Amino acid sequence: MEKNKSVIKFLKQSIIPLILCCAAFSCKKMFDKLPDDVLDKTQVYRDVNDADAAIIGIYGQLMNISQQYIVLNEVRGDLMDVTPNADKYLNELNQETSSQDNPYADPRPFYTIIMNCNDALYNFKLMVQDNRMTQADYDIRYSAVGAVRSWLYLQLGIQYGTIPYVTNPIADVNALKNESNYPRIGFSALIDSLIAFTAALPAQTPFPAGTSLLTTIDGYATD
Repeated sequence: MEKNKSVIKFLKQSIIPLILCCAAFSCKKMFDKLPDDVLDKTQVYRDVNDADAAIIGIYGQLMNISQQYIVLNEVRGDLMDVTPNADKYLNELNQETSSQDNPYADPRPFYTIIMNCNDALYNFKLMVQDNRMTQADYDIRYSAVGAVRSWLYLQLGIQYGTIPYVTNPIADVNALKNESNYPRIGFSALIDSLIAFTAALPAQTPFPAGTSLLTTIDGYATD
C-alpha cells in the first residue's frame, strides 16, 4: 500500500507537471502558427507574379461595387423613380436622404479598394527599387493600379463632393474618419490632383501583347 502511495506521489510531482508543460508549449506553438488562409507580409510582392495577383484582386473587388455604382450613377442619374417593391434604402436615395446603414450611400467599399491600390502602388515602387520587378513591368502595373484609383476617387468626388484624398497606404479604412489626419478636399481640388497624377502615369496605352496581365476574370477580358 505504501508503495502504491509512493508511485502516485511520484506521478503527481513529476509526470503531471511535465505533461502540463508540454501542453502549454503545444498551445503556444499552436497560437504562433500562421493561419493557412492568410499570407504573411514576407509572402507577397516577391516578384511580378505577385504583382499581377494583386492587380487581379483589385479588379475582382471592382466587380463587388458594381451594384452600388450603377444605382448611384446610372439609375439615379437618369432620374428614374422607385417602384412599390423598392426597399427602404432605395426609397431613401430617391428622396435624397440616407440612413447610417444605407449600403448604397456607404463610401467604405470604394475606399477599401483605394487602400488596396495604395498598398500595391507603394510596394511596386519597392519592388522595382529592389530589382524584384523590371522597369518595364513596373510601368505597366503601376499605371494600371493608378488609373483604377483615379477612377474610384472620381466616383467618390461625384457622389460626395468633399472627400479625404489619401495616397499613402493605411491599414484600416475606418482611420479616414479622423479628419485631423486625413482632411477633406473639394471636388475642384480633387479633379486637379487626379488629372496631374493620371497624366503622369508612365504607361498610357492598353496592355501590350504578351503581358501576363492580359487574361479573363469571371468572363471579362482585362484588356
